[in-house]
Amino acid sequence: MPFVLNTKIFISFAVLCLALTTQLYLKSYNINLLFVLFFGTLISYNFQRIVFFFHNNRAIKSSWFLSNTKLTYFLLLVSVFAFIYFFLKLNLITKLMIALLSIISFSYPFVLRSIPFLKIFLITFSWAFSTTSLIYFENQILIDIEFYLLFFSRAFFVLALTIPFDIRDAKYDLQKIITIPIFFGLKVSKYISISFLFAYLLIELFLFSFFNFSLSLLLTSILGFGYTIFFILQVNENKSEFYYSFWLESCSVSLLFFLIITSIFL
Repeated sequence: MPFVLNTKIFISFAVLCLALTTQLYLKSYNINLLFVLFFGTLISYNFQRIVFFFHNNRAIKSSWFLSNTKLTYFLLLVSVFAFIYFFLKLNLITKLMIALLSIISFSYPFVLRSIPFLKIFLITFSWAFSTTSLIYFENQILIDIEFYLLFFSRAFFVLALTIPFDIRDAKYDLQKIITIPIFFGLKVSKYISISFLFAYLLIELFLFSFFNFSLSLLLTSILGFGYTIFFILQVNENKSEFYYSFWLESCSVSLLFFLIITSIFL
């Protein structure tokens, strides 16, 4: 388990699960896009970790990286080749969208990180757009109001999950960037996070009422809401790295898990 978490394989799997959840809802599938998102996330998070380590001397959080530098570089190299292989199979418009997301991701540790409050919204946009919108462009699905509702639903879900990670990083960010937990404090930040989660659920209820949203999808949203809010409520600055890297990240995986389970029984 430490290997899966420290190499960022689990968080990459979480992104893949969110994208697959969207594809199951739309009944429109593209395995090349799923692999691009998986390996792209793997590249992005490992690249940023390397940059932060060398520029910020965060040796305590990077102790695993210190002991596994060659493994990290090898994984990064394999991921780049795999990413290129699947990326070349995509349509031109999808490639351009992914190129835009890549520019945001790779410029973040050098330029964008210092802008107050920007961190959470960059992560939210990247995750929400890549896991809900790219499939529309790649599979040439008609863009309508449902496209925007799915995007904002996912964005609110990711926002709710991102704030707890900013709580974890508050002691590192305190003198470098301004984040929601640093500005508002722990208690208010958790309330903000939960508010975003309720906004996510409201959009899901709207989709169920007025669009082709099945009962299994609704139950998935409700179960995912309950699962996620439970872990957000437990967040504090003293929680272990495993709590954040596994249990909180598993909230994204839970949507696919609950969708599979409810689809079997309904």
